[in-house]
Amino acid sequence: MIALLLPVMLLMVALIVDINQLIFTKIKLQNTVDACALSAAAVQAAGLNEIADLNSEMVREYNTLSRILESGTWRDRSQAMKACDFFYNGGSGVIDYIRRYQDQGNTYYASQADVVARYVKDQNFPESRLVVKKTGPLTNLNEIVKTVRFNYYTMPSDPEESPPVPTLRWKRPGTPRYADDRNGQYALPAYRMSSVPGVFVLPERVAKTAPTYVDYELFLPAGDYLLAGQIFGGFPALSAKAAAKPAGGHVYKGNPDYTAVLFK
Repeated sequence: MIALLLPVMLLMVALIVDINQLIFTKIKLQNTVDACALSAAAVQAAGLNEIADLNSEMVREYNTLSRILESGTWRDRSQAMKACDFFYNGGSGVIDYIRRYQDQGNTYYASQADVVARYVKDQNFPESRLVVKKTGPLTNLNEIVKTVRFNYYTMPSDPEESPPVPTLRWKRPGTPRYADDRNGQYALPAYRMSSVPGVFVLPERVAKTAPTYVDYELFLPAGDYLLAGQIFGGFPALSAKAAAKPAGGHVYKGNPDYTAVLFK
């Protein structure tokens, strides 16, 4: 009986070992791709938190500019334009720097998320292959613009008939920084005739207009079973999927509370 049953028992032991290998490998594969997705989403969350924090700074700078422009009547339009250019001119203004940092973070953190995911895969399951199913920046950033109204004086037709009145001028207060008021306006009397309204249309903040998430699939090629491979056939190719996203914060509201959440 022992001679008859021993081969069957050995075959059952081999089957149990191989099934255990298959199940353990599948679990490890799924855990690894989950870790890849959560790690990458954590990097994305850091990027969105930076963009949201910069959004708060942009709103603060916009409000500062609005307060300066609306605080009095400017000597002429060019003086108001100087004040506006210091904050936003499409290149070197304070708000321009903030927008540039936001766009850089939007692409940088997206690329670093995939770098971190591949690192996690290499540390946990180096023989597997990670496929990135979503690429590109973290999101689309849409500028929300608002109108700033101000007044400036026109040239007098006859200086003798136009008494000196207080007028605002602008003097560049220094290089753009983010810790002080940077109020470069000053008032001097000047001959002016009448006040004329003017407007500037400026970006006040950005809005997130596309979902941010990572979507990965991890593949393990076919191989050999630990025992009795010739009887049970080759170890099958396996795959596992996971997706994660940053959640809890809000770019438009300037709320930098994003954290990584696994949702698939």
